Amino acid sequence: MPPAGGMIAGEGSPAGGEGQPDRAPAGHDLSLVSVNLHAGYDAQGRAFDVDDAWHRLDPDILLAQETWRVHGGRDPLAEWAAERGARILAADVWRGCNLRTMGIAPDPAPGDWGLAVVTALPVLSYEVTDLGRAPGDRVVRRAQIVRVALPGGGALRVVNTHLTHRFTSPVQLMRLVLRLARDPVPTVIAGDLNMPAPFTALAARYSPAVTGRTYPADRPFVQLDHILTGRGVVSRDGAVLPAIGSDHLPVRARLSLAGRRPAGGQ
Repeated sequence: MPPAGGMIAGEGSPAGGEGQPDRAPAGHDLSLVSVNLHAGYDAQGRAFDVDDAWHRLDPDILLAQETWRVHGGRDPLAEWAAERGARILAADVWRGCNLRTMGIAPDPAPGDWGLAVVTALPVLSYEVTDLGRAPGDRVVRRAQIVRVALPGGGALRVVNTHLTHRFTSPVQLMRLVLRLARDPVPTVIAGDLNMPAPFTALAARYSPAVTGRTYPADRPFVQLDHILTGRGVVSRDGAVLPAIGSDHLPVRARLSLAGRRPAGGQ
């Protein structure tokens, strides 16, 4: 498998901006949605309306796992980002694969499977970090680490990841938390963590923002999709959202920085 990479497309402020404050002024919060797209197919391998899904979700920050870009084909997620004047940061996890081999859908066309963050907020910095390959897994798991400027000032670090399904996802989560601890700034970890809610307690100093079953979408019995908030981040309105067609349900939370009251907050 070729090494995975990351790319930035669409509009937005350039990366950089060191020295920005990490506290937002009063009256500002943002909505964050995380969803495993299952490459745009349901559990039976039937394509769903990805364009409609984006317009129904419409958060300030969208974190997507199992994105799919067919070589030479259209990219609905990038098109939606462009319509919103937003930026898309894409990280390939598996290049040159196909959905038939992956057991997702019968389509043999080659493409790239990965992660994406979409936001119209200014991006101050961006990197992709490796979390290792679990025994029996086909790919090296990765996390996108994105620092965004909040409305009116301040910054938040948002981490998008899809951990292994091979029973060692807690090891990868702890590896990620240790990596993030080198720079103790207000942080949110979200994505398909492939572990039930009790195991997320291994992420020391992070708290769940959403509680509810997310998988499988048609009859959920376990929460695999999570939003975890670190110190300095306040969450409210955490919820599991209605199905969009994927085999996972989306999760959403509204976030602000500690010590500041969000708009409409009590």
